[in-house]
Amino acid sequence: MSHFGGGIAPLTQAKEEPGSGPPSNPPSNPPSAPTSRRPSFAHMQMSGQIPGGPGSLSRRSSLASGPRPITRAEFSGPPTPSLLSRAGSPTLPLGSDEAFGGGKAWGDRKQPRHGEFIGSVDCGTTSTRFIIFDKNAKIITEHQTEFPQILPHAGWHEQDPMDLVDSMKECINQAVEKLEWMGWHRDSVKGIGITNQRETTLCWSRSTGKPLCNAIVWDDARTNGLVRTFEQKLDEEGIDIDDDEEVAEDADGAPPGVELGTGGEESAFAEQGEVDEGLSTVGKAMQNLGLAGRGKEIKKKRKGNDGLVDITGIRLSTYFSAIKLRWMLDHHKEVHDAYEADDLQYGTVDSWLVYNLTGAKDGGLHIMDVTNASRTLLVSLKTLAWHPPLLRFFGFKPSILPRIVSSAEVYGKIHENMDTPLTGVPIAGIVGDQQAALVGNKCLKRGEAKNTYGTGSFVLFNTGEDIVRSKNGLLTTVAYQAGPDAKPVYALEGSIAVAGSAIKWLRDQMNLIEESGEMDYLAGSVEDTGGVYFVTAFSGLLAPYWDRDATGTIIGLTSYTTSAHIARATLEAVCFQTRAVLDVIESESGVKLETLKVDGGVTNSDLAMQLQANIGGFNVARPSMRESTALGSALLAGHALKLFGWDLAEPNTLDKVNTADVHTFEPELPEKDRLKAIKGWERAVSRARKWHTTEEEDEEEDKFEQESGVNKVY
Repeated sequence: MSHFGGGIAPLTQAKEEPGSGPPSNPPSNPPSAPTSRRPSFAHMQMSGQIPGGPGSLSRRSSLASGPRPITRAEFSGPPTPSLLSRAGSPTLPLGSDEAFGGGKAWGDRKQPRHGEFIGSVDCGTTSTRFIIFDKNAKIITEHQTEFPQILPHAGWHEQDPMDLVDSMKECINQAVEKLEWMGWHRDSVKGIGITNQRETTLCWSRSTGKPLCNAIVWDDARTNGLVRTFEQKLDEEGIDIDDDEEVAEDADGAPPGVELGTGGEESAFAEQGEVDEGLSTVGKAMQNLGLAGRGKEIKKKRKGNDGLVDITGIRLSTYFSAIKLRWMLDHHKEVHDAYEADDLQYGTVDSWLVYNLTGAKDGGLHIMDVTNASRTLLVSLKTLAWHPPLLRFFGFKPSILPRIVSSAEVYGKIHENMDTPLTGVPIAGIVGDQQAALVGNKCLKRGEAKNTYGTGSFVLFNTGEDIVRSKNGLLTTVAYQAGPDAKPVYALEGSIAVAGSAIKWLRDQMNLIEESGEMDYLAGSVEDTGGVYFVTAFSGLLAPYWDRDATGTIIGLTSYTTSAHIARATLEAVCFQTRAVLDVIESESGVKLETLKVDGGVTNSDLAMQLQANIGGFNVARPSMRESTALGSALLAGHALKLFGWDLAEPNTLDKVNTADVHTFEPELPEKDRLKAIKGWERAVSRARKWHTTEEEDEEEDKFEQESGVNKVY
């Protein structure tokens, strides 16, 4: 077989310089490849500045024409930005006249200036940042820091909750210090918003304010066996459904402010009972809560995942919070004991950050916004309240639950205990990271869509005030609620578990690249993948396939295959999955997407964005300032505080927000070739599906529990 597009010369090892290369891995990771300051060639390739120009299409129908193989001696420009960082254009040196905001060094000013800015805490999967924006979404200053990832076992992913708090505090303090150095007074920050990795689950003590165990991260897959248990329970017993769901405020058995939908529930939750040795884990939890056989007759009962989706918009999966919380209660003695003593508080990352910002055990708020709450499997999309039949189903009492709030209101102020320069500043916006990116991309009208290419990839499609039920594997979620009295806006979502994390895998585990910015050079050095497809199902497949038993698969390998083909197939993988999600959205909404708005670290790759346009058959619009996630929470906070005239109900008030230098990638591949490539992808997916068996998972779980001592507590 001939080699279409050729390969690349072996990469020479460069001496590592201080501060170069990707951040070091946590101790639990395998050691990463040595890092270097070697530049990427991607931006030269895409602009056609490389001698020889782009290569011709091969008979395999290239999805995005790549240039001929080149040598590093031909390159003299700056490197491509990291594909694992969401940052867009880098901030200019602080204090320069040309910096965002036009700041100057502190020493050049006699008195600090007073302005109006809005801040945003963005706590992602691997790092936290604090960004300060002006009224047009120009970045005045920012600070970012990574925090350790804990990977104790294959498929497990944990984080130390205090690392999240400490990284947030560091970012706020450093960003404000830079702001003051630029000559601005700290009181120029009029409020902050918070956006966070969703579904990640935390438990802490009500009395001490300290975490009771590590957080279980959204992509953790340890709960496969537990999901099967609840699937069987769903099939056998079903879920109670009440057509006339209403909200009963301060329901008996719930802490003040916690709202419960009636869901047919009449009486309070009973106190803890004796544990019967003969009951199953779920049955014991139900008996412990005094919920078995209680409540008045329910109008309807739905069996299987459909019943759950009818209420929550989402399905049973390792992905969502209720399953993770159930595992914590079953396996962590500290969590179980706190639960029995009524000393347990549960929350997602937004809950934990706000709790600490507002005083922790000294009066800290225990809240969760509607977007995060809609990802727990415990909330009715119709009432936006905790749903008692779901609490009974999973075995939770309401005293552990946070109060559900809107995405834009003044919740409280930063407490002096946080020891930050923003003490007293209001917290006015909270939103899950993917919904934040929808807002940050200004997808505020029905029919607008965005995709965030981060650790995972997440497509959200605004459906307005309509709750659209997908029949083809998409999730229905709350997009945002712009105030306690505002009507919620909903969205269809397609979640793709692996995007930037596949690039990190190539870098850290496979050593195919030394820096993520080299992906464009490597993948662009061949004209196509040479028939290779990479199904990046490291922890199963999410939308629209929903197959937790799928496995990562590289298929189509021959003796002709090089690392460049695999790199290109890695970029194509997320593009194919995005196209699959959008195909479902178009068929169910009846709206044909013409332009996809994008953000996230992978969008720093011109090649990846051109591949997306070619595979998708639509335009891809990429703004120069791509901190859309942070911007989304800032917009919600500004809306709540009535800053800058921002009004999310009137999108024209945001006309000047982040409008400069939008780059649009247009499809260049003939439809015939596009459909052929998509057909090949679907064949590859079919090979990757249903790989893992129930017996294998049970054996692995039992083995790990024996080796680690992490056993069920009852």
